[in-house]
Order: sequence, then structure tokens, then C-alpha cells
Amino acid sequence: MDGYTLAMVAIIVVLLCASAMFSGTETAFTAASHAFVTRRAREGDRRAMTLAHLSGRKDRVVAAILVGNNLVNTTATALASALLISWFGEGGVAYASLVMTALLVVFSEVLPKTVALRAPDATAMRAVPVLRATMTVLGPAASAVNVLVRFTLRLFGSPPPVDRPGITEDELLGAIDLHGMGQDGAADLAARQERGMLRGVLALDDMTVRDVMTHRSRVVALNLTDKPEALLAKVLGSPHARFPLWRGEDIVGVVHARDVLRALQAAGGDAAKLDLAAVAHPASLVIESRPLRDQLQEFRKAPIKMAMVLDEYGSLKGIVTLEDIVEVVVGQIAERGEAILGDLAETGEVEVRGDVRVRDINRELGWMLPEDEAATIGGLVVARHRGIPTVGTELTIAGHVVRVLERRGLRIDRLVMRPTAEPPSV
Repeated sequence: MDGYTLAMVAIIVVLLCASAMFSGTETAFTAASHAFVTRRAREGDRRAMTLAHLSGRKDRVVAAILVGNNLVNTTATALASALLISWFGEGGVAYASLVMTALLVVFSEVLPKTVALRAPDATAMRAVPVLRATMTVLGPAASAVNVLVRFTLRLFGSPPPVDRPGITEDELLGAIDLHGMGQDGAADLAARQERGMLRGVLALDDMTVRDVMTHRSRVVALNLTDKPEALLAKVLGSPHARFPLWRGEDIVGVVHARDVLRALQAAGGDAAKLDLAAVAHPASLVIESRPLRDQLQEFRKAPIKMAMVLDEYGSLKGIVTLEDIVEVVVGQIAERGEAILGDLAETGEVEVRGDVRVRDINRELGWMLPEDEAATIGGLVVARHRGIPTVGTELTIAGHVVRVLERRGLRIDRLVMRPTAEPPSV
């Protein structure tokens, strides 16, 4: 083999390596995590800062990489054709096409892209010098290509490309759903709880006070028309620390258990002289449609973390507390050691109270019951039954059989649920 042939083969090999470098760099650059790059850039990593800057001009960077990749591919194919024509005559063109196609696909496309996809973040960080050199040499050509592409799109009536946000909420929710997948045992339980908390943080923007409030039928309130001794006994016998204070049907304010004890001390321990109105805090009134995030910010500044919830007609619907909002993130908080949900039986059945929120069931059990029809599981059963069901009524909701065990008046008090064998149908 003469020196000319060796030189041609060496140049072709170098061009194939350059093509592999461009292909792997393109894949790593487009697949790198924006969150990873942003975090490393904020930590002061110079390569990450360069990568973040280039990500803001992604169309120009990709165009430069493609220009370089096609340039080396075309040159390598042309040199291979010339070499094989000198060996086999005109038939060398066909041989060159077959050989170069196989080499380019395997070694310059599939192989480097597969390697880059295994660790796109690390590969993108290592490829920063290549990206910087490519933009320096081929940046002007890439700009010209982009101008031509935009002109062509405009010619066919297509709108020009717009800047895409770094990450959308849907993408973030998808990333949360993937967190901890494939783990077993305690690790799977911890990952499921973490996924629930992360979803809860994002849900604060979409939920209103109506979604988390405690309905007035379940509120433990103090009525000034009752005797002071009865009010004191009610405070001491309740697990709650804050109480709405009424006079008849009028809202007077909110009292804290500590304030009640101070008032009792001021009265010399005589419960008959207890004056709760004197120690009551002004009631905070909110509309049920108020966004939950706004109410959370209000609670951060308020001395009493409770508000009265009104409907559009000014009628009292219930109360909302800081704990109600916190439960959106961390899940239902049990009182006095009470279990949030009953234990799952071997048959997969679980007994729940009617006032347990649907989102808490989904969070704890990993189910997919609809959360947009009613806040509580009892309300969901009423909505699906289109009326108040009797004890023993069974419904199938999103692939789960729900049976009413107990009613208290018109309110569903206890239910039992189990998954069905059929696929869920919302």
C-alpha cells in the first residue's frame, strides 16, 4: 500500500472520528438536564456556565453541529469514493456508498449517540470545549442556515420558532412520577411519600380554600349563648387548640386554648366568670374561591392560623387552618394517634371514614381516584350515586369498589373500598 493510499485512509478515519464526536455532542447537548446544568452553573462551574449560555441559543448551536457533521460526512464519503474508484473503477462508487453507509451509521451515529445517552449530563460537560470551538468556527454558517430556515418557514406560512421555557409543569410532574420508580420495600414507600409531597407543592397553585376547608358540620365551635362552664368543658375535652366563637349565628372571633386558660386565671379560677369574648381574636374572613397559595401567604403573617370561609352569598361554609394547607403537601395529619386510613386487608380492602379526602387516599395507597368531583370520599360517592346512598350500597369508581358501611343522618360516615380486577375507568 503506497503513501497516497495510507494518507487517504488515515484522513477518512479521522473524519469518521470527527463525525462520531459531532453526533455524540449533539445528543448530549440536547439531552442534558436543564436543571442539572443550571444548578452546576449557580455553583460556579465554568463549563456549566458556558453550557447554560449555549442552551439559550440551542437552535444556532444545533445548526453549527449539523453543519460540521454533514461537512465531515460528505468529505469522508467523497474521499472513499475516489479511493475505491482508483481500485475498482466505476464500480467503486457503489462500494464506497455501501461501506461508508455502514461505517457512518454504526461508528459515527449509533455508537456515539448510545454512549452519550447513557450519561448525557456528564458527556455534555466534557463536550463544552468541542461546542465552543464549533461555535467559533461554524457559528456564522449556522446563523446563515437559521436565517434560510426561518425564511422558508415564513414562505409556507409557518410561524417562526419561539423560545421554549426551561421546563413546564407537565414535564416537572412527569419527572416527579419517575422519582424512585423500580425500588422495593422501605425505599419504595419513601419514594412514594416524596412524590406525594412534591405533587402537593405544585398543587397549591391549582387549589382553592374550598378544596381543603373543614365543613361547618364538622367544626367544633363555641357559642357565647352557652354557659361559661359548658364552654370551658368543651375546650378541655377537644383535641383542637383554636375555636371559632359565635353569638347565636354571628361570628365573634377566634379563641385559642391558651387564651381560655389565661381568661380562667384572670377570673380567679371561677368558670362562671369566664369571658371568652374579651380574649377573642378578630375573625379572618375569606371567600371559598381564594387560591390556596394566597391563603398560605396570609397565614404566614396572621397571629391566628384559622380563617372563616364564606361562599359567594356571605354564608359561612366552614373553616380553614394552616394545618389544612400543610396537609396538601405532607398528607393528612392524624389527631391523638388516630390512624389516617385503616389497614389494608389481605383481600386489598381498606376501611375509611367518609370525611377522608380523596387525595389522601390516592397518596397513601397509590390509587387514582378522581379528585376533581369532590374533596372527600363520601362526597365522591354521593356525586357518583347522584343522591344519598343507603347502607350497603356498592359503587365502582375508577377501578375500585366502594361500599357504604355506616351513615350518620344524611352523612356517609364509614366506607370500605377494594380494587377490582378490571382496568380502572374514571
